[in-house]
Amino acid sequence: MSTAATGSRRRNPRGAGQALRGEIVAAARAILVEEGYESAVTLRGVARHVGIAPQSIYPHFHGPEEIVQAVTVETFAELGRFITAAKEGIESPRDRLLAGCRAYIAFGLNNPNLYGLLFRRNRLLRGEEAGPAAAGEPDTRNPDAGPFAALMDGIRQCIADGSSGATSVLSTAVQLWTAMHGLVVLRGGGYQFPWPDLSETETELISSIAKLRDPA
Repeated sequence: MSTAATGSRRRNPRGAGQALRGEIVAAARAILVEEGYESAVTLRGVARHVGIAPQSIYPHFHGPEEIVQAVTVETFAELGRFITAAKEGIESPRDRLLAGCRAYIAFGLNNPNLYGLLFRRNRLLRGEEAGPAAAGEPDTRNPDAGPFAALMDGIRQCIADGSSGATSVLSTAVQLWTAMHGLVVLRGGGYQFPWPDLSETETELISSIAKLRDPA
């Protein structure tokens, strides 16, 4: 794995601790992208990547677990921004829903290790024994939070303007999310199969589940 030079690193100016925190998170993200599993993130590895001593991490994080969780929070936010940007400037609720869903799928296919991290962390940290989400941590059990809320809102708007024949916003959103997740995991995981054209698959999958009507 390529890392930053391990030589001396110029100390951040006073008050620039937040910048170092960002470098630490960026280093952990790079390790996760390359290696694909959380245990690859170690204090020594992150410190080597940034070019600092391992003990310099402690003012910002107590250990690798907290660093990985920071990457998870950042990735959820990145996914949300990616979906929002894909829908920008599109007026039709139907077309906005299609664009947002396609963006979700594209993010997962283009960032398989980070995408997988989101769901592994949800299983590990957001179980019932984990209690409420900590400050800044995405509570992915809540359907009214994060990208899933945007998906429900998109379906709701399609129902309102008549471009969707769906009757339940939550049920439709769950079915659509499940199908998109399956597509990302199977197609992005190198599963050997004669996959049809991705764009056509996306359109048929989203339109069928959301009961979208073709524009007049």
